[in-house]
Amino acid sequence: MQNNSSLNYKNMPAQKNAEVQEFLLIEISEKIFAVKALDVLEIIKMIELDYPNEMPSCILGIIKYEQTPTGVIDFREILKQERIVYDLSSKIIIIKTQNEISAFVCDKIIDIKKIETEKIRPLPYQNEKPFYDGVYIDGSENVYILNIQNIKDYISANPEKFTNRENSSRYIINDSESKQRLKKRKEFLSGLSKEIQTAAPLYDRGVSFLINNIKYYINMASVKEFFKVNNSKFIKIPNTPDFIMGLVNIKGEYITIIDIRLFYNNIKTTIKEKSTIIILNSDEFKIGILADEICESLDINYEEILQNRLKNQEEGKMNEFVKDGEIYQILDTEKLLKDERLTIC
Repeated sequence: MQNNSSLNYKNMPAQKNAEVQEFLLIEISEKIFAVKALDVLEIIKMIELDYPNEMPSCILGIIKYEQTPTGVIDFREILKQERIVYDLSSKIIIIKTQNEISAFVCDKIIDIKKIETEKIRPLPYQNEKPFYDGVYIDGSENVYILNIQNIKDYISANPEKFTNRENSSRYIINDSESKQRLKKRKEFLSGLSKEIQTAAPLYDRGVSFLINNIKYYINMASVKEFFKVNNSKFIKIPNTPDFIMGLVNIKGEYITIIDIRLFYNNIKTTIKEKSTIIILNSDEFKIGILADEICESLDINYEEILQNRLKNQEEGKMNEFVKDGEIYQILDTEKLLKDERLTIC
């Protein structure tokens, strides 16, 4: 595979039919890659893998996802890069490709980013079924858009290139303490019931935000757009509850803005310099919530929520969880939009 990192992508034509798509950005060998976020089923920490007698050398091991054995691809072997020993912080991405499930390992998760497809440039000198759908220039970084299906097809069509018989287990950390933790993670995932897996993904991707010095968390799938308040004019709606701040014209659409803290805790939020409207992703409602400030991308493992969820929470209040010593209130947008108090919207 040719290394195109030195090519001037900025002079290449952009793809047509522009739209905005959400991508998961990951790091492998200090390079940034991306996959479509909608195709990502789960992201899990490295776990104990299985090793059948024969498998391609580019497969790190086998993971059982929803009772289906799936090979975990190691891109370093495919791209002929020096292989490394993956540790407890490495991530396995479970992704949907056509009608099947695929998996691959990466060093770490970088971010979730919305990208205009017209800004994704095609790569030159590619095969008929390329590994990359293009490259996106993010500041000084080249972000390569992976085509996982083409990579899987390449592995299947070229078995002779991956006949190294060495045990891939040597590329996963194997001291006794780490092996025990990997085993426990595998047992935890295997032990989750079908109901739990359906109700709560093992790994949620979202952002945290502040309201009156309280930290909240919202899943990125629930977010349509962020919009700075700046000098936006709020149009008050007569005879509406106090938690409805009013309407704001955003790109020609009138969005109803809700004061979440007043809605849940009877404490009014004031507009500040960094105030941001989070427009919720809903086909039925045009609703936004007001945040003092957007903080950071936040990756929440279901195991963390399950183990750290605070007990004895009041009925009707937000769920809370603890991560890195911080308490976050989880904004359940599906529950919010079904609340009878919002029928006025």
